[in-house]
Amino acid sequence: MTAAPPLDGRVAVVTGGGSGIGRAIAGMLAERGARVFVLGRHQETLDQTVRLDASGRTSAVVADLREPELVDAALDAILGAAGAIDILVSNAGGQFVAPAESISHKGFRAVTRLNLDATWYLTTQVAQRSMLERGYGKVICITMTPRRGMPGMSHSSAARAAVESLVRTWAVEWGRRGIRTVAIAPGIVHTEAIAKYGLDPAAMSTVIPLGRLQRPQEIAELVCFLAAETGDYVTGTTIVMDGGLDVSGPSPVMPGSPGT
Repeated sequence: MTAAPPLDGRVAVVTGGGSGIGRAIAGMLAERGARVFVLGRHQETLDQTVRLDASGRTSAVVADLREPELVDAALDAILGAAGAIDILVSNAGGQFVAPAESISHKGFRAVTRLNLDATWYLTTQVAQRSMLERGYGKVICITMTPRRGMPGMSHSSAARAAVESLVRTWAVEWGRRGIRTVAIAPGIVHTEAIAKYGLDPAAMSTVIPLGRLQRPQEIAELVCFLAAETGDYVTGTTIVMDGGLDVSGPSPVMPGSPGT
């Protein structure tokens, strides 16, 4: 008789679950026994993630995370179906590359609404509506590296740094109430977007000390470690997982490459 999966019976929500890193995370959480709800704006891509789960533990919920009322409706649906949320993985994000002085107010707000505001609102609502009253929860936010200054990425860098600050503050406020909060800062991840934008993985790999791009499954493994009992004593920190990119100095790779 085999042991039960380490996440057996847990309920997980993964934002940006329709592709790339989010899809890998959702798939591995389901494989480890969790019931998974993937959130995103596009039904078609979310349905593709659902179909990839042979266990049948994954469901799709369409919502634009930038709109609080749509987040509320999504949480109503999830809590109505599952009763609770044990694990929240905030993975959805996006940005464009532009010099700081050329970013309009509208452009800056578009990036921060998705990367910061949406993460803040969803997390606090999940905490309030499920985790705090039950005395248990794992919040894992996907940010990005390099964490040093990145030309063309002032809006996104500011938003991701703010999320990491929220993770630290949430850990202090909610730790004694059973909630752990952690951020993961991946590097350049080899997703389908690499091919879509015509980028050369081999050339991009030359700036990374480990000599290759990151695999989405590697991030998913760390998420599962943190989400299970193995991660119970990890909170309030950002784990940089980038193959040494952050400590390797100036990089010729364009900031904002897909997967960062």
